[in-house]
Amino acid sequence: MFLSIAILDSFLLVLSGVLTISVLGLGLVVYNQFIHPVISRKESDRFIPVQTGDKYDLVVDELSRFATFQIGCKTGQLATRCNAISEDHLIFQFKKSRDSEDYTITVLKNGPTFYKPPRMEHYGKMESKESFESYEIIGHPAEFRISDKIAKERMVNYIEVSLTSSFYFNRSGKERMKFTFEVGKIQPGINRKARFRGDVYGFGKEEGSEED
Repeated sequence: MFLSIAILDSFLLVLSGVLTISVLGLGLVVYNQFIHPVISRKESDRFIPVQTGDKYDLVVDELSRFATFQIGCKTGQLATRCNAISEDHLIFQFKKSRDSEDYTITVLKNGPTFYKPPRMEHYGKMESKESFESYEIIGHPAEFRISDKIAKERMVNYIEVSLTSSFYFNRSGKERMKFTFEVGKIQPGINRKARFRGDVYGFGKEEGSEED
């Protein structure tokens, strides 16, 4: 009888541990997929517009295997501070494979966007969302042009952002994948001398600036 009670107690202890781990895991998934994106959407503390060459790195957490990266006007990880860019203009969702450094990347748009897939030469109008795999952008970036309007299938003013992936070794000596967002061409530029309400700026060359 005492043996049966001991076995039952051990079983209950194991079951309690499994239940605790399951609840913690569920809580982590809920945080990363729902709560964290809302928190990360808060207004950025960056008050100057983006510049060509600006870079932003992202490494996906191994436990949750999920991450988001937002490009917007005043919010998101890449806050352009350009009034032609919508909040959550582009939302990148990264989903890591369980046992490898392979990722599926889904891109959602909430504003006018042109997209040039990896290894392609020309931009095309992005309709709603695009998906590609992380290995596709190793050495061959996916490129995006964002603005407030598309006229006759072209953008007059825009900001280019590229996404690439590469490998690096972390402090534990493990090889991990890193994603890099880089701001490319800004056409025709952002006029940093003309600041609008809300600490945002518009497209245009600063007075006295040289023509490209």
